[in-house]
Amino acid sequence: MILAPLGQWLINGFGWRAAMVGFAVIAGSIVLLSLPIREQAAAGIATNVNQKLGDALREAMAHRGYLFMTLAFFACGFQLVFITTHLPAYLQLCGVAPGVAASALGLIGLFNAIGTYMFGLLGARYSQKRLLALIYLLRTLFIAVFLVVPISAATTLVFAAAMGFLWLGVAPLVNGIIARVFGLTHFNTLFGIVFLSHQVGSFFGAWMGGLVFDRWGNYNFAWGALIVVGVAAFLLQWLMDESPPRVRASAAAPMPA
Repeated sequence: MILAPLGQWLINGFGWRAAMVGFAVIAGSIVLLSLPIREQAAAGIATNVNQKLGDALREAMAHRGYLFMTLAFFACGFQLVFITTHLPAYLQLCGVAPGVAASALGLIGLFNAIGTYMFGLLGARYSQKRLLALIYLLRTLFIAVFLVVPISAATTLVFAAAMGFLWLGVAPLVNGIIARVFGLTHFNTLFGIVFLSHQVGSFFGAWMGGLVFDRWGNYNFAWGALIVVGVAAFLLQWLMDESPPRVRASAAAPMPA
C-alpha cells in the first residue's frame, strides 16, 4: 500500500536509479528489523516428530492432492506477478496515466491485508480447499471482466481492489492444508516445495508477458494465458484429495482374517 506510490514518487522526482537505491535501503532494513525476533517452540500441536525428511517427501510426492495443490500454486504466481510486472505498461498502452498504476498497486496492498486476514478466518470454519478453488476462480473472472469493460482509471482501481482482496488469501489456506494433512515436523520443507512452484510460476508470468509484448506489441495473448491457467488452477484445487496419507493408507489396508 505504501511502497508502490513511494516508488512512483521517487521515479518521478529523482529517476529510477535513485528509486532503486532507496528500495535497496528499505530492503536492507529488514535485516535490522528481524534481529529482535525470538523463536518459541509451538505448544500443544500434535505432529509426527519421528518421521524422517525423506519419508515425508516421498509421502507428499505420492499424495495426489499435494501435487494438485502445488500445480495450482504455479498458476497463482503466474497470474499475480504478470499483473504486478506488466499492469503499468498495459495501462500506458490504454492511455491511462502512470500514477494510476502506482495507485492500483497500492490498493492491491491495502486489500491484500484485508483479504488475507478474512480468508484466514474463513479457513478455520469452512473447507480450505474449496476456498482456495474459489479464490482462483474469482481471480480469473475478475481478469476476464477487466478485459471486457472499457479501461479507465476507475475500472483499474476497482480491478486492483478486487484482485488485492484475493491476492495472498491463498497463503493461510495452503498453510492450513499442509499442516492438517502432513503435520508440522517437516512443514517448512513441504511448504517450500509448494512455494517454489509459485515462484516458478511467477518467473514464467513475468517472462511470458515480456515475450508476448515483444512479439506482438500487445498483451492480448498474455491475458488469455492468465485466464486459461486460472481455470486449470480452479479445477485442480477443487478436485484435490485432502485426506491425510496415513489415514488413506490405513483405509486401503486389508482387514485381518
